Amino acid sequence: NINVTGTVNVFEASKQAAVKKVIYAESSAVYEGASSFPSREKDEAPESFYAISKMAGKLFADAYRRFSNLKIIALRYFNVYGPKQDYRRSIPPLMCAIIISLLKGNRPVIYGDGHKRRDFIYIDDINRFHELLMTDASINRGTFNLGFSQNYSVMEVYETISKLLKTKISPVFKPDLPGEAFQNLADISKAKSLGWKPQVNLEEGLKLLIDYIRNNVLPTILTRN
Repeated sequence: NINVTGTVNVFEASKQAAVKKVIYAESSAVYEGASSFPSREKDEAPESFYAISKMAGKLFADAYRRFSNLKIIALRYFNVYGPKQDYRRSIPPLMCAIIISLLKGNRPVIYGDGHKRRDFIYIDDINRFHELLMTDASINRGTFNLGFSQNYSVMEVYETISKLLKTKISPVFKPDLPGEAFQNLADISKAKSLGWKPQVNLEEGLKLLIDYIRNNVLPTILTRN
C-alpha cells in the first residue's frame, strides 16, 4: 500500500491531541538504490513506488516537526524476523517459508540464485529499542536504522536452517523477483549511541523461530491439510 494518507492522519490526530511523542515506521527500502554499505540514515536512494511512499511520509513528518512542534521519531526497519510472521502471504517471509518446507520434507523455493544479501534482525531486539524510546523521555526526535549491521545471503540462511534441522533437502530455484535490491546493510551507529545494540545473532534467532513454527504453526498446517 503506497497510500500515505494514514500516516498523515496519525500525525494530524497526534497534533490535535497534544501527544507527547510519535514513533512511526519507515523502511530500509529507502536505501534500495544506495551504493554505500553499511547505509547511514542520510544515504537515502528510493527507487520503487513503495520506497518513494515512505519518503513522502518522511517529508510530512518533517513538516509536522517544523510547523506543529510535534516530536516524531522514525524507525527504518531492515529485515525483521521472528515468531508470528504471516507465513500465509502469497510470497511468505524467507525464513518461515524455508523452515516450513523443510519441516514438511519439501524442497524450499529460492528466487534468483540465492546470492542476494539481507541484514536480518530478530524481533526481540527490535522491541527492546521500542521500549527504550517509550520509556526515555529525553529521546524526542530522530531517524534510526534498526538492523544487526551484518548481512547474509539467502543461501547462507538456507544452509543455516538446514544445519539446524539436520536435513539435506536441496532448494528449488525460480526466476528472481523484480525490483529487489541486491543487498542491504544497516549502519546502526545512531541507535547504538542511545545504549542499544542487537543481542540475538542469526543462528540463535533461527533456533527460536524453528521452535515456534514446529510447535505452533506446523500442527495448524497439517491439521488444515
